[in-house]
Amino acid sequence: MYLQEIYLKNTGPISQCHVKLPFADDGTPQPVVIVGPNGAGKTIFLSYIVDALIEFAKKAFHDIVPPGSPGSQGFFRIISPSAIRSGEPFSLNLLHFKANDENLYYRENLGSLYLANFSDVPLVFNRWYWGREADTKEVSGSEKTIETEMRSGAYAFFPGRRYEDPDWLNPESLPPRMDIFANKQIKNVLNKPLWVETSAEENISWVLDVFLDSLAEKSSEQETKVTRRGGGLRNIEQILKTILQDQAVHFNLHPRNFGSSLEDQAAEVNWNPQNFGLSRISIKRDKGQIIPSLQSLSEGQSQLFHLFATIIRYGEQSDLNKSVHLSQITGLVVIDEIAAYLHPTLQHDILPKLIELFPKVQFIMSSHSPLFLLGMEKTFETDGVTILELPDGNRIGSERYSEFGKAFAYYQNTEHFEAELKRRFAKLRKPVVLTEGKTDVQCIKTALERLGEEELLNSLEIQPVGGEGEKGAKYSGKDGLNRVYTFYTKDPSLINRAILLLYDSDANKPSDQIKNLYVRSIPKNDQNTKVKKGIENLFPGHLFSDCFYGKETKERDDGGETTIRKLNKPKFKKWICEKGSVDDFEKFKSVVKILQEFLEATQQVPVPQQPAPSE
Repeated sequence: MYLQEIYLKNTGPISQCHVKLPFADDGTPQPVVIVGPNGAGKTIFLSYIVDALIEFAKKAFHDIVPPGSPGSQGFFRIISPSAIRSGEPFSLNLLHFKANDENLYYRENLGSLYLANFSDVPLVFNRWYWGREADTKEVSGSEKTIETEMRSGAYAFFPGRRYEDPDWLNPESLPPRMDIFANKQIKNVLNKPLWVETSAEENISWVLDVFLDSLAEKSSEQETKVTRRGGGLRNIEQILKTILQDQAVHFNLHPRNFGSSLEDQAAEVNWNPQNFGLSRISIKRDKGQIIPSLQSLSEGQSQLFHLFATIIRYGEQSDLNKSVHLSQITGLVVIDEIAAYLHPTLQHDILPKLIELFPKVQFIMSSHSPLFLLGMEKTFETDGVTILELPDGNRIGSERYSEFGKAFAYYQNTEHFEAELKRRFAKLRKPVVLTEGKTDVQCIKTALERLGEEELLNSLEIQPVGGEGEKGAKYSGKDGLNRVYTFYTKDPSLINRAILLLYDSDANKPSDQIKNLYVRSIPKNDQNTKVKKGIENLFPGHLFSDCFYGKETKERDDGGETTIRKLNKPKFKKWICEKGSVDDFEKFKSVVKILQEFLEATQQVPVPQQPAPSE
């Protein structure tokens, strides 16, 4: 059962929104993402879809609303004049679904309806059929069709305030939660709540069932079915692998905690009950790392896992083979703020891949995350995903979010930069001096040799902050030093060396110290009035003869050209390091003083030693 068309008129901030939901040529639904600023009506748009699902389900099942809920008390969306758009006399909201060849409809109208109000209603809703009664809600559809579709498919709404309890939470400190029906197929009982705020308890029990089924010993006649069930476990593990970005992840099964003591069981199976508590299932990662239970995942990881695990659990309830063949699961899943609580990489790279695993599930989602939209277009391509902007419901592309794509690339580069820093510093054993560039390093080292400071030179690791990329230096300059500063202040324990960030004079960086991180700027040489910036400022101005300059021509926007005279720093550096005299390096004595003070300070404060990583 898929949503085909939605027409909203005068509801909340929405004046009129008419959307035909997209489908591929083979009939599979395209994922739809609803966007717009706060107050544009995204949650209202989704609420009508959920309200329709609940009204349909109430026709076939008795466990959709609390028992004994009369009339409007069983409505998901209450009928209230406050829902009518300010200044308008009525609100009319119509939805068209289709299950195989059968059409199903939903109608909610509020306020004063007149014949003229129906002039722009799409013909598919048959304006005369819906009548003109005020303040009514009604659905049409075969009870048998609804029962068949909802039992066999995954239909759920994941609200914006969804959550999963972490393993450290004491549940006895919280108010009791509403019980749900036991996991049995009972006449007129769906046993698949449409409103899913949390599902960890049900999913963990279900994962354990799937795990045990995959291990069950069956007769040769049933081996094929067991193999299929084991494939279901592989799909659940694949979702976990995708979320954790670790293809070595798999579940471990642990013994029950009754019949013998935990210590006796631990001796039998070589596991530590103190690490796993009462959890039957743990998660083993690459290199032997263990996550004690599914409840030990982070909030974002846990929400993602249980959201998609719920879809599989709902989909396989009437046919276990669907947990093996995820492409056979059908249904309609509505998710408000799908990217909430998620790390940028999970939003951009992982979430679209998980949605792609369920091609026959109609996903209708809201999001404020441009990174998620960019990831969806990357995974499904532009024609494979629909982005609707409210309040009008116009289809848009993610090109307006291109600047966020650049931001994400910067973010990924930053992650790579931080990983590279940790790798570099883990191997070093001396205090580290980071400069803005490679030229600075060569000039400082030469200056220490010319000035007779070999002992100081041998006591320090002097390196440029960045590295070399395909297009030259990466993460260099004062911005690179600033990144190190940000990285260190975020978590000083990740770098085990004393570090001096040595800025050029033109950076105007004030002195600072945070634990083992020191910040200093090279004093400016006011006597050099020719080169006023960079490490070159420390040399006498008369050394910069014309032979060290070249011309660089750039095209202007008006078609003309601009020619600038530019210092060839590598050429000057090579000459000064080979031919420069002691007098030429006189002003570097200010750098010597900074390095001596840094070295003395590091010798007074012990630096924690960590083993170098193995190659």
